[in-house]
Amino acid sequence: MKKLIWMEMVLIGASVLIFRSVWNFLDSKAWASGGVGLTVLLVAGVLLAAFALHHIQKPTEEKEDKRKVG
Repeated sequence: MKKLIWMEMVLIGASVLIFRSVWNFLDSKAWASGGVGLTVLLVAGVLLAAFALHHIQKPTEEKEDKRKVG
C-alpha cells in the first residue's frame, strides 16, 4: 500500500513537469498564442476530456447494470 501511494505521488510530480513543459512549448509557438489557436486548443481539450470521462464512467455503468440484473 505504501509503495502504491509513493508511486501515485511520483505520477503527480511527473504530470506537473509534463504540463509545465507543454505549456512552455505552446507559449513559444506563435499560432498557439493567437485567438484561433487558443480556440482550437480549447475545443480539442474539451473534446478529449469528454471522451476520456465517458470511457472512464462507462465500465462503472456496466457493472451497476449487471448488479441490477443478477
